[in-house]
Amino acid sequence: MSIPYDPSPPLVTPAQVLEEQCERQGVPAASLRLPPVLVGTFQGASFSHLIARVGADQPSSRSDGTAIETGVTVGKTSGGDPIAVARLPAGAPAAVIALEEAIARGVRSILVVGSAGSLQPDLPVGSTVIITDAVREEGTSYHYLPSGESVRADPEIASLLTRCAGTVGAEPTKGLAWTTDAPYRETIGSVERHRTAGVKVVEMEASAIFALSQVRRVRAGLLVAVSDELFDSWRPGFHDPAYLESLTRCVDATIAAAEQLTADERTHSAGPT
Repeated sequence: MSIPYDPSPPLVTPAQVLEEQCERQGVPAASLRLPPVLVGTFQGASFSHLIARVGADQPSSRSDGTAIETGVTVGKTSGGDPIAVARLPAGAPAAVIALEEAIARGVRSILVVGSAGSLQPDLPVGSTVIITDAVREEGTSYHYLPSGESVRADPEIASLLTRCAGTVGAEPTKGLAWTTDAPYRETIGSVERHRTAGVKVVEMEASAIFALSQVRRVRAGLLVAVSDELFDSWRPGFHDPAYLESLTRCVDATIAAAEQLTADERTHSAGPT
């Protein structure tokens, strides 16, 4: 059966969950406030590089069972502006829950580093892809937007990430991703169908993150390092130096983009002089 889209308001909101946590733990809501720009990543290696670059501590663990661990901490850009950084849980449902809570805490721009399987021979392991649109083959986005084949990234954020990737030595490709909930059901037929349609990569979060951002009226962009190849037989590259180097460049690109966004936020907050 198809997933019915219901536009009525949710019974439980992220703000309510955070308010309940603050009341129970006796902490002020202001203590949970986050900076407006967040950089998130799913991989341990890329997150370690991220927090080292921005001088952030490892996020504290939350084990009270009320919601999925967001793994959010705060660092600073080279200009001294605060920036939220997150070790996001993999998969569309968990990633969106984490980002819902981050948005409720004040985040307005989301920059995500991920990994993806390549569907195209000209994108070998270690390639960098800026996702501009994502085919919706996960379930989460259908609870945020009516049915549709794909959903777009914020075009300004995608362009910013492209420019910043170029400044850190990456040669990014822009294009369409296939988002799936079922990596072990990336069938031969599905891979060929998406490859023939020009889809660049397959991953597990982009379409849901873009749908969330549209509904919450925040900006989101996602760039991925190619970790494995699926355009012929499967060729894994999860430990390939080219993939690990691409992840590092992706993090560096998102930090550069975050620095631009935080500077813009500061200028906007200051108002006219």
